[in-house]
Amino acid sequence: MALHVVIMAGGKGERLWPLSREKRPKQLISLDGKSTMLRKTFERISPIVSPSQTYIVTNREILDTVIKEVPEVPRKNILAEPVAKNTAPCIGYAAMVISKDDPRGVMVVLPSDHVIADEQRFRDAISFGVSALDKYPELLITLGMIPNYPETGYGYIALTKRIYKKDSFVLHRVEAFHEKPDRRLAASYIRKGYLWNSGMFMWRVDTILTAFEKHLPKIYKGLKEVLSSKKAGEDNLTKFYEGVDAISIDYGIMEKAKEVAVIPVEFGWNDVGSWDALGRLLPADGKGNTVHGDVVLDDAWNNVAWSTGKKIVLMGVNNTVIVDGEDAILVCPRGRSQDINKLLKKIKQSDL
Repeated sequence: MALHVVIMAGGKGERLWPLSREKRPKQLISLDGKSTMLRKTFERISPIVSPSQTYIVTNREILDTVIKEVPEVPRKNILAEPVAKNTAPCIGYAAMVISKDDPRGVMVVLPSDHVIADEQRFRDAISFGVSALDKYPELLITLGMIPNYPETGYGYIALTKRIYKKDSFVLHRVEAFHEKPDRRLAASYIRKGYLWNSGMFMWRVDTILTAFEKHLPKIYKGLKEVLSSKKAGEDNLTKFYEGVDAISIDYGIMEKAKEVAVIPVEFGWNDVGSWDALGRLLPADGKGNTVHGDVVLDDAWNNVAWSTGKKIVLMGVNNTVIVDGEDAILVCPRGRSQDINKLLKKIKQSDL
């Protein structure tokens, strides 16, 4: 079975605000000063899949930038959504396009803004998933991260019996998906052996389209009609997106389907979902401070300070996020940085 990789590269630029914005979401930011997160995602998967079998789903606002970031990927493989409607329409769109040439191929779905330390282990997990789908083509597979602390910003996966093993990887049936918990519940999930929901998936193209037809028939029928030779075109695609509900692939399909499995993995994964998460990812000094740019510290502990131009001076400050963006400054406790998206509506009303 041929392997096809779909990289989801939309985003609203909310998670790392004010550094990230709608026209420069997280995946177009460089954390190391060298390559963007999108570019690193492409390079991470390129040893096992050719650019001709790599697809990127983005939005029209940043299409030109995405094309420049991954010039190896054929232009026809870069799909631009006119309106962001969460992950289900995005994945359905890519699956329909791939199915025209390879309906029985294996489709790997990856976010474009994750950090993975052990890239070879990641690729080995994908290869294991391909072999599992060769034996169990009816499965919808997700990668579940083995947690090392009670994170409240992730969903969790409860797993049950083992159904396949090869080398050091094991495939389990999924018992249930659980929404983001509070800290006490997250701790209980870890004690029970639950996994973090990474948002990375694998399945056969025909299998996921059958799942769309069953669980999300409006999206399935709409995309099939829009992508037919008679109705293909940007105007019809826009009408479809404007009329369809925003829904995640987790809620729309994965939580409803019966044939769902998970591969528990550990390869240094971080979805960089907040400034606090970024602080845990990047190197810190002896007092737990993670800094970028022109930052001066005095009696400061466990802070995240990111300067893009202005000097940031921290004195007697602990457990705080300070970000100097182009036209806005964020200051909040580290534990609250997950909540910034809740305030962005008010911020946008202030033209920030």
